[in-house]
Amino acid sequence: MASQGNADRLQQLDQKMTDLIDAFESLPQVQPPNPHPTAFFLLDFIRNSHKMLKNVDAEQYASGDSAAHETVKEVIGRNQFANLLLNDSSGKLSLMTGGDPSNPIDFGPDIKAKARSLTE
Repeated sequence: MASQGNADRLQQLDQKMTDLIDAFESLPQVQPPNPHPTAFFLLDFIRNSHKMLKNVDAEQYASGDSAAHETVKEVIGRNQFANLLLNDSSGKLSLMTGGDPSNPIDFGPDIKAKARSLTE
C-alpha cells in the first residue's frame, strides 16, 4: 500500500509541474520572438526539473529504489528554489538572468500559487 502512495505522490508532483509549465507557457513574456530573459530562464529551469522527474521509473520509486528517491528529492529541491526565485522582488534574479533589475518581472498570483503548491 505504501508503494501505491509513493506512485500517487509522484503522479501528483508530475501534474503540479505540468500545470506550472502550462501557466508559464501562456505568459506573454515568454512568447517569441523576444521572450523576457528572466521568464525564459525560469521556464527552462522548471522544464529541466520536470524532465528529471519524468525520467524517474515509477515502479523503482514505489519500490524504494534509492537512486529514484534521490532524483525526486533533487526535483523537490529544485522546485523549492524555483519558488524562491519566482518570489524575488529584489531585482537580483533579473540581474542574474540578463533582465532589468530596476524592473523585475511579476509572474502574477496564478504562477506563484502553482509554484508554491510544489513546495507543499
